[in-house]
Amino acid sequence: MDEKLIDDRYPEDQRAPEDRRVPWTIGDVILALVSFLILVTLGTAVISRVLANELPKVGQILALFIGYVILFLLIGFFALRRGANLQMLGFRPFNFLRGAGMVVAWFFLVKLASAIYTLVAQRLGINPSEEAVRRLPEIFGRSTGGFLLAVLVVAVVAPVAEELFFRGFVYPAFRQRWGVTAAIIITSVLFALFHFSPSVFIPIFIIAVGLAYLYQVTDSLGPPIMLHALNNFLSVVVIYYSSL
Repeated sequence: MDEKLIDDRYPEDQRAPEDRRVPWTIGDVILALVSFLILVTLGTAVISRVLANELPKVGQILALFIGYVILFLLIGFFALRRGANLQMLGFRPFNFLRGAGMVVAWFFLVKLASAIYTLVAQRLGINPSEEAVRRLPEIFGRSTGGFLLAVLVVAVVAPVAEELFFRGFVYPAFRQRWGVTAAIIITSVLFALFHFSPSVFIPIFIIAVGLAYLYQVTDSLGPPIMLHALNNFLSVVVIYYSSL
């Protein structure tokens, strides 16, 4: 790999170790993000034009799946074609008990921080609610089948796709160039922006920091996927329960 990709201004312990360097660059990450925005915008426009009038719910669900498929394809194009393998993307073994313990601890820390933010935001007259998430029963249906489909998409597909893209693909490129701290902050900002919901930018940023930290200390996508899935699953349960 081109050694020019490694910035020697940063101490060795703040950059990726030799066996964790990746063949893709920040430029690849930026191109992937721009490509995602363009493809999703075009795909959503096509789906809305074809299905919105007759099958609006199917169109919205299909748009979600297409978005995640695009993420996988972009990783393949910008990472795998450069000679990357699944280990470079974070598919490495980890200590399950230690990882699960860290997931639980970070889950409560994230929820505590989010609760504090919500209280402060409400005092300032801000209503930090993610409208798209609260509309899940309308999108997937209020039946048991709708609930299970929402769990599949939101708590299974989304965590795997988003962690693979942001922690497995985006994070290593920034860590390799600018070090761990900068990579965690930048990746978390991008992750929060990715959800297109300004009112909940801070809570999403907070959990993104936890996800990146888990990836850094465990060297595996397993724990961040677990935390992401746990957070999304409980959110789906609460939303469906409150809609009864």
